[in-house]
Order: sequence, then structure tokens, then C-alpha cells
Amino acid sequence: MTRYWWFEKITPHYSHGYHVIPIYEKRTPYQHLLIYKNPLWGRFLVLDGITQFTEKDEFIYHETIVFCPAAALESSPEEVLVIGGGDGGVVRELQRLEGVRKILQLEVDEEVFRACQKYLREIAGDYEDPRVEFRITDGSRFVAQEAPPESFDLVIVDCTDPIGPAVNLYTEEFYAGLYKVLKPHGRFIQQASIPRFFPETLPMALERSRKIFPLVEVLRAPVPCYGDEIAFILGSKDGSSAAEPKQSFKGRYYNPSVHRASFALPDWWKELAQV
Repeated sequence: MTRYWWFEKITPHYSHGYHVIPIYEKRTPYQHLLIYKNPLWGRFLVLDGITQFTEKDEFIYHETIVFCPAAALESSPEEVLVIGGGDGGVVRELQRLEGVRKILQLEVDEEVFRACQKYLREIAGDYEDPRVEFRITDGSRFVAQEAPPESFDLVIVDCTDPIGPAVNLYTEEFYAGLYKVLKPHGRFIQQASIPRFFPETLPMALERSRKIFPLVEVLRAPVPCYGDEIAFILGSKDGSSAAEPKQSFKGRYYNPSVHRASFALPDWWKELAQV
């Protein structure tokens, strides 16, 4: 069985090394897709040279991006829009929430979904669930042109960094589309990269989203395979803060205390976020 060292280039001067068994590779119409296996991290997905998640620690990311915004609502979200997230981890966590009646997921790259269903199936939610509707389409076009106004309680933007197919998901026009499709009490969440390595992403996403939403907050989560904490932006249509949970959820990583702590930022993050 072929084994070799694969290095994820984080910056021109820093990389992560994995001793891997190659599982799958394909150049899709949108990106270069790889799936590897490592004795420590298990199977993991790589898009355009960047590790998206590993079996070992993906639950930290997925619980944060689902439970933090959901817990900040007065009641469990009933109608949820997921943009991206072709691995299915967001759907899995949403299916744990009582009260969810509809999950509409939009994924632009069908090959990511197919590969994850075949090689990373244990991570994904149940796509036979009648509450789940899955479409291959452009999420930015959907919120701008197709979605009815005020139709979702929660929008989860589980995308890659703002390169390649995700560029359109970090624009002022996209955030205006999110504002339009959210109900008056609704919230959205989006990952904003790793400030230690990519400090330009968080302030860019904040500047653009804050032109549309009355309040956009920053939270963080420690995902070990990323090499440092990842940032998320969480916007509310009514201007209310998400820092205090209104509901009590519990996962392997997430709980109400972790929720509160996620919003506590170091000073250098505050400088980036201008808070």
C-alpha cells in the first residue's frame, strides 16, 4: 500500500506534514479534491491543497457552526439554509436539534458531495431524512435571485476560504442576500479562516457584512488540525447579541459554557475585528 509524506503549505514559510495513504483524488470543475488517511487524524478532505477537516476533530468545527447560532435563537430553528458543507457534517448536527422542520442545502461542487458520501460517510447526516433537500447550485445566486424573502431562521455558510468557488460568498452582495432571506429574528454564521495565518480574511468579512447587518460578532474555535483557532462571524438581523445562549445544547465539544467562552477574544483578535 502506497504511503508517503504529504505537506500542507500554510504560508510560504510554514507547513503541516502528514504521513498519508492516498484514498481518492479528482480535479473537479471547481477545485482539486484529495482524500487521505493518516494514523492519527483518520481520513481527511483536502481542497486546493488546504485541509478542510479530519475524522479526528471535525466535530469541533461542525458543532460550533451549528450550535452557536442555533442556541442564540429564542427557539430551535425550524427552517435552515446550508450553503456549502458538502461533507454533510452540518446536516448531521442540525438533525440533532428538536424543532428543525426543513434543511435546504446548496452545494456548488457535486464531486465533493459524492466523494464524501463514498469515502467519509460516517461524518455525514442522513440525506434520506424527508426534512433534508439537497441541491447542486450556486448559493450566492440562490439568495440573491431565487429565495423568497424572510424564509429562513438560520443560514449556515460552511464554505472554503475566499478563493476559488467561495469568492462570491464573501461579498457585500452576498451578505445582502442573506439579510433578505432571513426572518426578522434570523441569524447567519460563516467561517472566516484562521487569523494567525490569514489575518486579512476576518476584517474583510466583517467590513462587508457589517454594512448589511446591524450586528456581526466574532467567535472562535480550537480545531487542532488547522494549527490554530478558526474564526467565525455571526450576524443577527435584529441586532441582538448571540454571546449568551438562550437554549442549552450539548455535544462532544459544545456546551453553554463553551458557547460563552467562544466569544471571548484575545486583544490581537479584537484589533483585527475592530471591536
